[in-house]
Amino acid sequence: MSSFGSSLTSTLLHSVSSFQVSHLSPIWKDLVRLQHDPASQSIVGSNVWKWKVGNGVKILLWHDVWVKDKPLKDCYPSVFAATRLTFITVSECFMLSLSNRLQFSEVELGLIRPLSLFISAQVTDLGLLMASIHLDTRVDDLVYWSCSSDGVYSVSDAIRVIVQSNFTNAPPWPKVVWGNNVPSKVMLFHWLAIRNSIPVYEILISRHILPASHSNLCIWCLEEVETVNHLLLHCKWAFKLWSDLLCWWNLVWVIPGSIEEFSLDWFFGMGIRAAKFWKLIGPATIWAIWLARNDFIFNRKFSCRSVLMYVIIEDDMESLNNISDT
Repeated sequence: MSSFGSSLTSTLLHSVSSFQVSHLSPIWKDLVRLQHDPASQSIVGSNVWKWKVGNGVKILLWHDVWVKDKPLKDCYPSVFAATRLTFITVSECFMLSLSNRLQFSEVELGLIRPLSLFISAQVTDLGLLMASIHLDTRVDDLVYWSCSSDGVYSVSDAIRVIVQSNFTNAPPWPKVVWGNNVPSKVMLFHWLAIRNSIPVYEILISRHILPASHSNLCIWCLEEVETVNHLLLHCKWAFKLWSDLLCWWNLVWVIPGSIEEFSLDWFFGMGIRAAKFWKLIGPATIWAIWLARNDFIFNRKFSCRSVLMYVIIEDDMESLNNISDT
């Protein structure tokens, strides 16, 4: 695992909500939201990141998940309440014995005396548990992800967990976006559109990439601000393209409020039987609209809707043939 990956997963072991959100990058803000989302707990929650003990320098004795399936402060709450040293590392609890071996030392826990009989019994139990731990000063502590066989986090394994878990509160984005048989650049664009992250005028101006004096109007209708949802769905020009496509299936469309709603509606078929072909049409169309928009801005070429619709259908038929051949 890379040093960045190790640092990231080490941080995820603790609640990132303790950070000041206003000081976080967009990536870390997303991680904060994920850790508070019940649907994401089995993927990036602190309970799925565990430590493999090496020298014990990086592992917090009480707060990290390492020797049991939950932090020791939850396993031995009375002992934790009786200690002054709540943030000591595992290595700090071991002392060099006369036989030159590292052994657990109850003294290093910083317990507030006298102890009740109940707490003393828990301390004894903790001591027996710690006696089974063998530190190796030559090996660093490692973080591993319990959802994969090798302990290394990967996007493919995360998607597998999401699909297998069948979350009721989480949109099925792995199937809707990444499970589609379209080119990878189209899948990526589709995902960025759902995340409201494609460079339309509204976003470029708000991020000061374009000056505030630059027009933010849609290039097609020149009436509304060019937002992601307006450009790909709500603009009169785009809506007419969608309507022409839907006429092929004798459908009357109630326009969705956002790309996110559109993606879910389209994925679940809207009553269309030709499922494979249908699922190609949606992503291919928003991609075609984006290419036509850029062609107009950078090359001053205007795309005729009828020609664009023909290109979309033709490309999707080719993609469908490629799927059948594999």
